[in-house]
Amino acid sequence: MKKNLSERGRIIVETILGVVFFVALTYISGFVFQRFDLTAEKRHTLTPTTIDMLEGLEDVVYIKVFLDGEFPADFQRLQQSVKEKLDEMRAYAGENIQYEFINPSEAPDKKSREAMYGELIEKGLQYSSLQIRENDGMTEKIVFPGALVSYKDREIPLQILKNQQRVTDAELVNRTINNLEYDFVNAIYQVQATRKNKVAILQGHGELRPIEMKDFSTELSRYYDVNMVEIEGEVDALSRNLTGSGNRENRFDALVIAKPVKEFSEQDKYIIDQFVMYGGKVLWMIDPMAIAMDSLRTTDLTMSTPLYTNLDDQLFTYGVRLNKDLLIDRTCAPIALETGSSANPRTELFPWYFRPILVPNSPHPIAANVDPILTNFVSSIDTVERADVTKRVILTTSQYTRILKSPVRVSLNIVSINPDFGNANRPFQPVAYLLEGNFKSNFANRLPPNFLEERTFGFKENSVFTRMLVVSDGDIARNEVSRDGTQSAMLGWDPVLKRQLYGNREFLINAMNYLLGDASLINVRSRTIQLRKLDSERIVSERHVWQGLNIALPVALTLIFGLIQWMVRRNRYANK
Repeated sequence: MKKNLSERGRIIVETILGVVFFVALTYISGFVFQRFDLTAEKRHTLTPTTIDMLEGLEDVVYIKVFLDGEFPADFQRLQQSVKEKLDEMRAYAGENIQYEFINPSEAPDKKSREAMYGELIEKGLQYSSLQIRENDGMTEKIVFPGALVSYKDREIPLQILKNQQRVTDAELVNRTINNLEYDFVNAIYQVQATRKNKVAILQGHGELRPIEMKDFSTELSRYYDVNMVEIEGEVDALSRNLTGSGNRENRFDALVIAKPVKEFSEQDKYIIDQFVMYGGKVLWMIDPMAIAMDSLRTTDLTMSTPLYTNLDDQLFTYGVRLNKDLLIDRTCAPIALETGSSANPRTELFPWYFRPILVPNSPHPIAANVDPILTNFVSSIDTVERADVTKRVILTTSQYTRILKSPVRVSLNIVSINPDFGNANRPFQPVAYLLEGNFKSNFANRLPPNFLEERTFGFKENSVFTRMLVVSDGDIARNEVSRDGTQSAMLGWDPVLKRQLYGNREFLINAMNYLLGDASLINVRSRTIQLRKLDSERIVSERHVWQGLNIALPVALTLIFGLIQWMVRRNRYANK
């Protein structure tokens, strides 16, 4: 009897100690914040940049997420991932992050639903169409996979699932989940920004037309104050004189020069040069070679010759040389050509070696975690030794590349032959260089003395620390435009495959973020999370094996553990 009482007392003491320990642990956890992420890529851990931004919020950021309702499996996964990411952000921001999930289709009548849809579209959100299989067939459901982010008196739209085709697939959902942290940090960054840097997009030298840069400029305007600018020899076009100081001040923080085809005057070059000397950043996207693709509509052959823009000496002074050649690459985009007889024509896809697809392999934040980039008639770049200027390769071609020296015969017949990538192979040709440092003026030692003494011009011979990115392809920033010139597609849209495939927009936005010192954005975007997908071939070939294991193994383990437990109990009580 005493033995039973002592055993009962021990159990009571242990229970009380356990409760006390649990209460004490709960109390201490209110003062000590710690989270554990056991995934290999730390996918559930926010970057230090994100944490700093969240902890520095001065007011409440309110997020309305339009992902509530019944969805297929992929959308349910996206919905859950968004909620988990917002909860993770709340862990650091506290009450300064508030969110709610809303179902825009919950209104019982069609008129109310359409009014809600119209309001969301007006605010900048796009819808997606879901095909849902039911017992009586397929039904279509309209969803708005986006959010509205509010801070104080400002509100901006956040398109969580970016899709040109209005339909979704698992790969797109995976990429969206991978970029959730960047998307929300980017939206918070925009909605609380009080001052935007100014970016000028140069016009007047045959550069890409505004509609050809519509997608890039629209995306750029989410971060910066974007203006189309023509210099026309006007000294104050990019900078202004500071009264009485003899120095100048830039009107813009960065300049975009995309695919000029006309010659730059020495006055315009000087104005750009002094913009750089006073700390301006420049994104150069220059074609060294001219090509008339329209002529291939009527003939199988055209010639590509050097394009004279009068910029070669200026870029050479800064540290790079754009070579007068064209690169053909085994990794390339397709071209659609009509084949067959006139009575039975058909369209087939062929590799178009003059449109290399660049797979970013640089760890630099500009290119890290960016989808392959489409180029068109791209050339190689060499560097020139310059003191105080560092140069870094950002983009290269693939390991199968050939250099065609000027003049280059461009023929559609190349699709029917196998270009020699053997002895003539020149792998990994640089096509984009980042230059950072203190640049020397292209006009140093060649200006007349009376010009140097003129205080209005404020000539500067050596720059302050600045940056520029040089890309040997102007079409990298060009979005597709309809034949009537009224409609434009997203940058990175493949007109042949009719899909959004390429990361041109993300690459250029990353470049501008880096040039302007917005490291907080690209540090988050450049984070890589590996999305482990099942091997589709092994799924088919080993399907029955894994199905058998999934059915038989749990039953076998249950029987084995049950048998072991029965034997242990039998031996224990048999001994007693």
